[in-house]
Amino acid sequence: MIIQLSTPRLELWRIDGQFSNQPHVHDHDFQITIPLYGQCEFTLENRPYSLMNGGGLVQHPKEKHYFEIDASSGVLIFKLNQNGLRHHSLQEHTEFAISQQFDVSFMTEKFRKWSSVLLSCDPSDLLVQEELESEILYFLLDKMDGSHKHIAESFALRVPCADLHMSNALDYIHAYYKTDVRIDTLAALAIRSRYHFIRSFKELTGLTPYQYVLQLRIEEAKRLLKATKLTVTEISFSLGFSSVSQFQRLFAKASGATPSDFRRACR
Repeated sequence: MIIQLSTPRLELWRIDGQFSNQPHVHDHDFQITIPLYGQCEFTLENRPYSLMNGGGLVQHPKEKHYFEIDASSGVLIFKLNQNGLRHHSLQEHTEFAISQQFDVSFMTEKFRKWSSVLLSCDPSDLLVQEELESEILYFLLDKMDGSHKHIAESFALRVPCADLHMSNALDYIHAYYKTDVRIDTLAALAIRSRYHFIRSFKELTGLTPYQYVLQLRIEEAKRLLKATKLTVTEISFSLGFSSVSQFQRLFAKASGATPSDFRRACR
């Protein structure tokens, strides 16, 4: 069985059962291979490694590698884009230790959670993907040994931290919540890294940026359903939803009724 999920800056794989691939390189990606059970025979730059029991291996960009597992083995794989990692690690060049140790049960549960979020969200919900992407990247940076250690923490102390900056981000959301709001734009307005912005925003509002934007859209949808004769389709697209079905699903989840039922109940 092979599960493969992706966001703009990373890929998540779970492979269970017999699998092998040919020698290859990733020009701009790091790869972290984590054995969940059984044994993974991995070759990195012509050097063999036998991986088991959460003993992960890191392949840096342009390093030739391949691996093989048998029918009684399974692995997790993370592919991290070099530019995305540079943005999150706050280093121009990150060097991970080749060997890493992970808790298999913990990583299995994390993968289940992350894959559930990605599978349940609409492909057009870029804000959800960006939030999850940042969560995964910072989780891995926190768990892995390498040159990035302590860089993120020291950076957080150097960033000016004033409510005015978060107010700028909130003002932007309220002005543009009907459009495609992006995490990078909000983080720049708040003068924070992606990760620290998401964390600060949730501490301030109790919601993630995506949840906050969605709440604004749903409340405006309720107002339009009660006060105007706009159709459900017109309301859906005026508020930035990618499709009517997405709007109906999210509205029903938030309010307990479909848009049409909500409108009828208000008359």
